[in-house]
Amino acid sequence: MTIQSRVILAAAMATCAIGFAPQPASAADEAKPVTLRLQPRQLQGVEDGKAVVVKGEAGPVPQRFLLEGISYMTPVGVALRPVDAGRQVAMDITKYSWEEPLRRGSTDGDILSYLFRTEGEFQVSVTAKQAGTPYRLLVWVAEETRPAMVPVVVKASEFDGGEEGRSWLRWAIAGAVLVVVAALAAMIARRKST
Repeated sequence: MTIQSRVILAAAMATCAIGFAPQPASAADEAKPVTLRLQPRQLQGVEDGKAVVVKGEAGPVPQRFLLEGISYMTPVGVALRPVDAGRQVAMDITKYSWEEPLRRGSTDGDILSYLFRTEGEFQVSVTAKQAGTPYRLLVWVAEETRPAMVPVVVKASEFDGGEEGRSWLRWAIAGAVLVVVAALAAMIARRKST
């Protein structure tokens, strides 16, 4: 994780502490998990990209979140922390099946964060051993990165291939031609002598 990414996630988590909560979540007594669709948006304190902050209470029944429409050229960050230090919360990040996490971790105080790229959608599942464990979840989606592309075809007048790159090639071709001529001359001289 780069320093810049850590700073962005830390700033976003500080925003969580201020009190942004677009979608509250709580641990239900139901045995069946509910999945919420997240919609990142511009948030104060998050300068690069969009984010969504969830303030919730986790328990043994997973709280599931789904984010769709992600491009592979878009970096994604997911961060989780408990509100009360010493109370453990866990997070699974999945792609296709809720039962097959690609990233899994837990924390009881420090921020648990993952940075990755994916295409399409991904899911986040938050749990805790104790029901009613308060947590903050941040999902950050950066602006799409666009690599600088160098044109493949250029005009002959703009070509800057340089002569130094081709000078060895000319000498190599000239040497190969001399070797072939010398070999032919030797073969002809041998035939004439027999």
